[in-house]
Amino acid sequence: MKNLILFLFILSLSFIVLGCINEKQVDPVDSLSELEKVYMEMREIAWASLSDTDKETVMGNWKDAKVTEEQLSVNGEVLPDNNPMKVMKVIFNTSRDRFLGPIGIYINSDTNKIISKDIRM
Repeated sequence: MKNLILFLFILSLSFIVLGCINEKQVDPVDSLSELEKVYMEMREIAWASLSDTDKETVMGNWKDAKVTEEQLSVNGEVLPDNNPMKVMKVIFNTSRDRFLGPIGIYINSDTNKIISKDIRM
């Protein structure tokens, strides 16, 4: 009976050890969903467009900037339904938000070109 218990203990211990050894290392970039990859690409494009002065005022990590999908509007009115254009907006919170508002950058996700930036007053 002691031999059986000892055998089962050693067997289960070996499974635990082997399970830990064979654990695959997952690259954080590979584990991101497709949408998160697109969002990260938009953040990188927006970050590269900022001046050094603006970069210094960004609060937190720029890689955590908020990204939203919005429909392009002209003078506050959404474009007609027969030609809707969706764009990505990247928002960087800054130490000057209280006075100027956050930095908002609009990017065409099809061409990866910056379309516009929010006016900061």
